[in-house]
Amino acid sequence: MNASLMRKLWSVIEASQNQIILGLDDSRLCQWLLDQLAGDPLFDRNQSAAVSRYIHAKLPLIRDFAQFS
Repeated sequence: MNASLMRKLWSVIEASQNQIILGLDDSRLCQWLLDQLAGDPLFDRNQSAAVSRYIHAKLPLIRDFAQFS
């Protein structure tokens, strides 16, 4: 996962409504974030597995960010 894609992911998280992030279970949140990235030209579907692993590893941080922002 390159730095540009990582920045894009965190931009999506920051711009998302907190209720969406906090209301979805882990699998659905991961899929929702992948879907949000899918329209970005920097996103290569071949990277989906790596991005998914990154998201799963950062889920507690993502949820904390949503809860306290």
